[in-house]
Parts: sequence; C-alpha cells; structure tokens
Amino acid sequence: MIGIFDSGIGGLSLYKKAKKAMSDKTFIYLADQDSFPYGEKSEKELRALTRKNIKLLENLGAKVVLIACNSATVSSRDRIRREFDIPLVGVEPAVKVVHDLYSNKKALVLATDRTSRSHLKNKAASYGNVKIIGANGLVSLIEEKFPNIQASELKNILDNKIDGEEVIVLGCTHYHLIQKILESIYPDKIFIAPEEAVIKQLSKFSDLATGSGADDIFLTTGDLAGFQVKLEAIIGRKCDVRKI
Repeated sequence: MIGIFDSGIGGLSLYKKAKKAMSDKTFIYLADQDSFPYGEKSEKELRALTRKNIKLLENLGAKVVLIACNSATVSSRDRIRREFDIPLVGVEPAVKVVHDLYSNKKALVLATDRTSRSHLKNKAASYGNVKIIGANGLVSLIEEKFPNIQASELKNILDNKIDGEEVIVLGCTHYHLIQKILESIYPDKIFIAPEEAVIKQLSKFSDLATGSGADDIFLTTGDLAGFQVKLEAIIGRKCDVRKI
C-alpha cells in the first residue's frame, strides 16, 4: 500500500496522478484537517505532525509514504527520514525546472509562509534570482471553498503578489488544484506544478506496495462530510471516507 498525507485536500492532486501512473496499487490517503493549515506552523510542530502521520500510515500498512505538502517536506523530510525504515518521498517547489527551461524569464515561487521562510533560510543559493513569497489566505480559501472558488477571490489575493513575473511555480499542493483557474485569470503566465517529478520518484518504490486490488482508503482527522464532498469533486467518483 502507498501512503499519502497532507493537511487537507491539496495532496489529492498528487494522489490522482499517482493513481493514474500506478493503477494496480492500493493507496491510503490521510487528510490531517484537524491540524490545518500546515503552512502557518513552526518547523517543530510540522516535524511532530509529519512523524505522527507517517507512523499512522505505516501502522495501517503503507510501505512507502508521500509527504504531499511542501511545508511539511521542507521542514522535516531529511531529519524524519532517518527515523523510519520505509521510503519517504516529499514535494518541494520546482525551482530546478525554472533554471533548466526558463532561465531567461522572470520567475516567482508562490508558496506558504512556512515554505517560503524555510527555503529562504536553507536553500537561498539554489534560487538565484527566482523570488519566493507566501500567499496569505490562499490555502484556506482553497480548502474551504473548492471547487466553488471565484476568480475575483483569487485576484484579490494574488494581484499584488505577481509583479511582472512570466513563470509562476506553484509551491503548495493546494495551489495545484486551481492551476487551470489561474491559467484562465493570468493567460500570459506559465504555471508550473512539480507533479510529474514527484510521481516518478514515488514510482521507484511501487514494487514495495504489495496487496493491490483492494479499494483505496481515504481518512480525515476533520469534518467527514465536508471532506467527502471535496474529495469526490476532485477525483470524480464516489468514495468511502473514514474519520480518525
């Protein structure tokens, strides 16, 4: 079984891609909505939550875990990896893609406050002239209102964040869910979400995930009914969801 966790619905963007790439595998997805939002927590808090969620997924049978949250990954992945025998895969802003493909364009990483602070502190050298900023309120808007988000709501948050940049890296998995909306609002921008690279890395460990054929499992620590509505809107099918 392949485990995936996030603070809410954001990681479902990666679940969809992973399921498509590894359709014969069974997944277990944990939405830690009771601890939402991760992007406003300290590194110490995020390490504790990450550790707790990995242990939970491992106890439920996961043989590899995807940390489907930039904030949790950049705050804890390297330290937490040493504590577990199972492989851990994380997700971080796709700055390398910008350097490789769009080095001649002005670029911005749109992240959470926690991701932006952690990366500015620990990985500033790898960014070069690529800016990274937090978008206050965007994650909460997506978690609360998806899929019923108005373009005007997004513009109110983002118009003063994007200042002439041609390439926008989506440095939060929640933002992946609104990529098409963003492309319609800002048609002159190139939006990048690092999903393919993450799934490629996760698939390297897919042979560990035995027991295929069972239904995927969806768990939430928050509002069961609300999560189920959003889950089914995102993945397009009926699902059984459990509250833990």
